[in-house]
Amino acid sequence: MADAVAVFDRTMKSYWLVIGIVCIEFLAGITRADEPLPRQWSASIRWENDTFGGSDRFYTDGVSVSVAHTGRSWLDNVVDKLPWRSERRTIGYDVGQIMVTPSDTKLSVPDPGDRPYAGLLWAGLSIHSEHDNTYNGVKVITGVVGPWSLAKETQREVHRLIGSGLPQGWDYQLHNEPILNLVYEHRQRYTIAGDSESFGVQAIPMANAMLGNVLTQAQVGGQLRIGWRIPNDFGMTLMRGMVHLPPPKHESGLSPWKDWGFYVYGGVGGNLIARNITLDGNTWKDSPCVDKEWFVPAAEVGIAVSSGKFIASFSYVFWGKEFKGQEDYSEFGALTFTWLF
Repeated sequence: MADAVAVFDRTMKSYWLVIGIVCIEFLAGITRADEPLPRQWSASIRWENDTFGGSDRFYTDGVSVSVAHTGRSWLDNVVDKLPWRSERRTIGYDVGQIMVTPSDTKLSVPDPGDRPYAGLLWAGLSIHSEHDNTYNGVKVITGVVGPWSLAKETQREVHRLIGSGLPQGWDYQLHNEPILNLVYEHRQRYTIAGDSESFGVQAIPMANAMLGNVLTQAQVGGQLRIGWRIPNDFGMTLMRGMVHLPPPKHESGLSPWKDWGFYVYGGVGGNLIARNITLDGNTWKDSPCVDKEWFVPAAEVGIAVSSGKFIASFSYVFWGKEFKGQEDYSEFGALTFTWLF
């Protein structure tokens, strides 16, 4: 119990640290007179849930809130040493929660051959670098997996509010464990037809690598998007990635109700997985686990609507089988809302 309290205490301190840094950065951006370019701030919320696919199993819910800004920051000395060119830098801060469950949540003692219950609560710090049509991003994530993630309480309360059956097997979830994960992602944007002021077609190949006790994997894939006034950004992402990407470049004088655009998109990808804590179980303690699949394919389709200062998108994701004995692939929807200010 003492170990669990200590883990929870460290996790909450990391969240308050993120909030404190964001407040300091915001005030510094207001008072800094020597800023070469005005900062551009954005706030974003992302929600992924399998309810959109008509199920309640496996990866069942993920939510994250992010605040980001361009321009100078307390990380300049670090960013200056990174090996890629940058004409726009964005620093992002986010917090989030993820929960996964077995296929049958009515069992009080889960099937040992089914995916274990697991919840994650985290805080993340991201560095986004853009130069012309090239994006590079790095991210560090810390938090906790286990009961102190509050996933059990969150899911049961939501189910109680909507009148759904309560999941019964959370007492068998993974144990408390601090988490630390690093993420690197590279994207390249190609305009196939048209331009940003009218109809356009773009392709965005990407590669991603993760290292840590939550996920150690490599990912490759790409997106194709077709639309009118496609925003000047690098497409969409998922929780199992950078979680949030930098917002489009925008002009401070734009109205949120002008300069409307929209696009539809589709993407495919593959994940080569060395470790997934929600399948392999705890790092240092015996816990429920299953034999994972080493390669997991994925695909998505979606639509996005944007204005001068607002973007809303919805993705529908097909995720391949992740463990031995899994009868079918997973499906979930993802909603993202971003406001630029």
